[in-house]
Amino acid sequence: MTLRAQLLVLQVVIVLVLVCTTGVVASALQERQLREAYVDRMTGVAQSVARLPVILDAFDDADPSATIQPIAEVIREASEVTYVVVTDDHGVRYSHPDPEEIGRRVSTDPSVPLSGQIWTGTQTGTLGTSWRVKVPVYGDAADDASPAPVIGTASVGILESELRADLTDDRGWLLAALAAAAVVGVLCAAWVTRLVRRRIYLLEPEDIAGLLETRGLTDALRSQSHEFANTVHVISGLLELGRTQEAVAFIERSGYGGLLTASSVAPAVRSPELAALLLVKTITARERDVTLDVDEGSVVDAPATPEASAVHTDALVVLGNLIDNAVEAVGTDGRVRVLVHTDAGHLRLRVDDDGPGIPVALQHQVFKAGFTTKVTGEAGAGGPGPNRSGRREHNRGIGLALVRRVVERRDGEIEVGTGDLGGARVTVVLPGAGGAAGVGAAAGAGAGAGSAGATS
Repeated sequence: MTLRAQLLVLQVVIVLVLVCTTGVVASALQERQLREAYVDRMTGVAQSVARLPVILDAFDDADPSATIQPIAEVIREASEVTYVVVTDDHGVRYSHPDPEEIGRRVSTDPSVPLSGQIWTGTQTGTLGTSWRVKVPVYGDAADDASPAPVIGTASVGILESELRADLTDDRGWLLAALAAAAVVGVLCAAWVTRLVRRRIYLLEPEDIAGLLETRGLTDALRSQSHEFANTVHVISGLLELGRTQEAVAFIERSGYGGLLTASSVAPAVRSPELAALLLVKTITARERDVTLDVDEGSVVDAPATPEASAVHTDALVVLGNLIDNAVEAVGTDGRVRVLVHTDAGHLRLRVDDDGPGIPVALQHQVFKAGFTTKVTGEAGAGGPGPNRSGRREHNRGIGLALVRRVVERRDGEIEVGTGDLGGARVTVVLPGAGGAAGVGAAAGAGAGAGSAGATS
């Protein structure tokens, strides 16, 4: 999953969780407020009924329900409650929405209001489960010093089903508001994700990791470059003073003397540039625990014309990239073999390695810009897996693309295949090198090894 998708999904989940939590809390508060509003209304209705003089006087009648029932029904309809029930001090009903229940004892406990207290709660009666309030009904006191007796109860309630219906109606706007908030939140999450991606230049985590590795490498190279520049300045000064022996001794002390020996390069490579490149690449290969050998069949004369010099200069780019790719492919304890020779005015460069090689299906792709077999994913995702060193690179291959451009500019040839070392082999032929007439025979044995290969 890309970074953009991860950020978007994470923010959308956060928005939805917050919206759902807000909805649950808001719904609970709404139900609480509705119940409190009904309690206030039902308490007011019940206390009003309990204090009506006509109802208090009816308690002394022979048939109290004849007076109380019509009044209770009018109040019930006017106050929009489910029932208004008045009972005597034994819980016998004087009023009820169902006339057949009049004269019967209530199905719930009336002891709390008969004790002079107000009771509020949910109970199940003859009409069903309801949210109700019960208040005491007081009669006349015997004298001013005596408390008024409780002569009955007044109960007012609303069915829970009606209460739920009211809640559902009121929650319509709440759900609409929550849905709108969720949509706005998702759109804002998408905008923030896009903004963050722009701030990091549309980079993915692996790209950022690659940049961090490159920064560390750059810092290390800067430090080494500064140190090496001082070394080069000292060597240059000694050479300017004509103190060659002291320069060689200084190189020995610097740790390069054992590597910079002419025996590392075939004696017949008389091109100064190519010989120097092969020496340097031998050093860098050894630093990476890779053995780089120059084939004994290598024969290259120094360029005799400006055109030949230009070809040798381009050969530095070609050979340098081929060696770098081969060293990268073989990894630690690997082996690379280089053959360079001139033949009938053509400069032939061949690099063999004992790495994993290049699959036949990919050999036609290796010279494309951006193609690489150094992948960040599993093997087979566009090329072989990591090399034997176990490294997985974040950069993209450009080495063989540079080689292809040089060869095309020189009207040369490139061949990719499998070499004697078991890995890849790449052979490049550059015309116009202007070699000596007798060189072809000397190089023929070296050229007969076949065509070439390398890695990108």
